[in-house]
Amino acid sequence: MKYMHKAIWQSDGNLVIRGNTRALLFRALADVRADLAGREESDDQLKRTLAALQEVLGAYDGKLPSATELLGDPVKERLSRNLLKG
Repeated sequence: MKYMHKAIWQSDGNLVIRGNTRALLFRALADVRADLAGREESDDQLKRTLAALQEVLGAYDGKLPSATELLGDPVKERLSRNLLKG
């Protein structure tokens, strides 16, 4: 897994989310929304929660990276670890 910045709580209660962690949050939101849209039965409460979260976060500035770009390729990582063991 690639290095991810940690979210930082400030003394005033605000949460600072930097760089790739911010992109990961937007990627997770987009993926959940896409999964929810593909279901026949959907939870209205979950839809409302996602809409509220999107409203608070706003829009992601720029092209949203894929999960593989953000986290790394799990198959390559597993292969690398196996090569290091042997």
